[in-house]
Amino acid sequence: MADDNGLSTQYSQCMDNSGGVTVSMLDCIAAETKLQDDRLNMAYKEAMSQLSAERKKQLKEAQRAWIKFRDANCDFYFDPEGGTSASVMASDCVMSETAERAAELEGFLEIYGE
Repeated sequence: MADDNGLSTQYSQCMDNSGGVTVSMLDCIAAETKLQDDRLNMAYKEAMSQLSAERKKQLKEAQRAWIKFRDANCDFYFDPEGGTSASVMASDCVMSETAERAAELEGFLEIYGE
């Protein structure tokens, strides 16, 4: 993994090879977002499998609120007048926030898991 939030080395290499071309950068971000979303879903499912009914309800509510916040926050980055960089910034936001949440849930599992 490439950083503390678990971004992959493939992502770093992809971005290095993108040459700053927006379409290439967006392809790199999309691939990493998929990887991070899978990671997040795995951590979420693992956490849910270990919690009591009440704690499952709390995590489900927290996760829904987090998704709503992430989407609203990252949509803000997509400024219609921001040119091509706005789409890169908005996509990067979703990827980065997803990686951070995955790391957060993985940390929860380390502390409270079996």
